[in-house]
Amino acid sequence: MNTYPTLALLCASAILTVACSGKVDPQLTADQMTLSDATCAQGEIDKIADEAVRKAFAARCARRVTAAQ
Repeated sequence: MNTYPTLALLCASAILTVACSGKVDPQLTADQMTLSDATCAQGEIDKIADEAVRKAFAARCARRVTAAQ
């Protein structure tokens, strides 16, 4: 039996499955986004597709406005 090609195919499949199925941490993604008056505008926040990231980024914007006052 030729096990090396089978083993290589199995490992490649496992790597692809793990790499493609990972969910990005919404808070980490929101933390990486740039805060500014332009990006914190409601119209720009509404453009963020992922709901969890949108909420986390909106919360950062709210803290930014509160801290600036």
